[in-house]
Amino acid sequence: MGFENGKREKIHFIGVGGIGMSAQAMHEHFTGKEVSGSDPYSSERTQYLRSLGIKVYDKHEETNVEGVDEVVMTPAIPKDNPEYVAAIKNNIKITMRIDHFRRILEPFKGFAVTGTDGKSTTTSMLANSLINLGADPYVFLGALHNKLEHGNYRKGSEETKVVVYELDESQPGFEQFCPDYLIITNIREDHLENYRDLEHYYSCFETLIKNSKFVVTFADEGKYKGHATFGLYSGDFKMVERKQEGFRQIVTIITPWGEKKLFLPVPGYHNALNALAVVTLLSSVGYNIDDVLNSFHDFTLPGRRFNVSYDNPSRKLTIVDDYAHTAEEVEVLLKTAKEVYPDRKVVVIFQPHRYTRLKREAERFSKVLQLADEIYVTEVYGAFESKNGASARKIVESIPKAIFVEQLDELKNLKFEDGAVYMFVGAGDIYNVSQEIIKVLSVQ
Repeated sequence: MGFENGKREKIHFIGVGGIGMSAQAMHEHFTGKEVSGSDPYSSERTQYLRSLGIKVYDKHEETNVEGVDEVVMTPAIPKDNPEYVAAIKNNIKITMRIDHFRRILEPFKGFAVTGTDGKSTTTSMLANSLINLGADPYVFLGALHNKLEHGNYRKGSEETKVVVYELDESQPGFEQFCPDYLIITNIREDHLENYRDLEHYYSCFETLIKNSKFVVTFADEGKYKGHATFGLYSGDFKMVERKQEGFRQIVTIITPWGEKKLFLPVPGYHNALNALAVVTLLSSVGYNIDDVLNSFHDFTLPGRRFNVSYDNPSRKLTIVDDYAHTAEEVEVLLKTAKEVYPDRKVVVIFQPHRYTRLKREAERFSKVLQLADEIYVTEVYGAFESKNGASARKIVESIPKAIFVEQLDELKNLKFEDGAVYMFVGAGDIYNVSQEIIKVLSVQ
């Protein structure tokens, strides 16, 4: 694999530090190809790739693709990128990341997870269960998880040929995948700026459903009915009761095999629903339901999903990092915090992600943030989008006593109260600030 006439195939990834690109680069590395990549943004992933022996350049230069057989890139790479220009000039094969990913998946029996919310957590739950059930899957995850040997990637068995992967619905093209088994967590209109219109957005989901052999859908939403369904109020598998006990919860579910109990070692009703989706899929396609329920016993959440980064029992001071970036995700996060810490003050420091989402959901963000006892909102993390006059001040102006943080460095001056839980929330670089603050608190 990766060899032709004794010569190792060379493949280069432009923007290799991305969560998706890095996993694909690792897969090619472990299957015998000579892998390189470039990324001007140093990150934990670029450092990890280097530790595996993958050459990672910190500048985009024409010489980086000399002797390369294939270049993998995303549509976000500008057409004047020196490596792209060199690949065109030298007739090097150029493949879009999504097409490269589909090619990787072709030989495998695929378990995919897509949807607006909960993809990474549900994918990690599915992977965790299949590992515990002996399937020994390959895994491609859009986050880092301690169950996976390489964080966002796991090399599985060549005998079972099973793969679990997260399928990002934010851009058209995801509908071209053909998983054997598919979970759709939910469908909300979050990335419409990338689609022609709402009809185009839904048509992509419809195509994906047609391309999949067995589909699990969220019954309460009612948009599409899969081969098996789950929900709170309806569905083949239904959650009827949930008891939160600190970080653990006991979930009672109705199944085709009668009432069952799921002991889940992570908090939040949204995570109970994520787990229920996994139970629905695996028990519907032949796994013993009791074995599936037991497979959650050691589950932990992926990175930046209700991640307790700092906890000082003597001060009752806690810092939680979370990737939540849609209004619905922020809402369930804050409700979960209130459940886990019922007698403590909850402070949210929220960094909105993307100007298009801010414009679309500003009113909803204003409402859900008020579930916290104290509110700080930073300026938007643009994620390469143009500002177009938008500002997170719009959220703050509609929330009594909320504080606007124009520069992230201002957060380092926060006075951390004993007895409070501080939630650093967002999909941007807010996490870097919380980690700097934790370093200071840890030596005080």
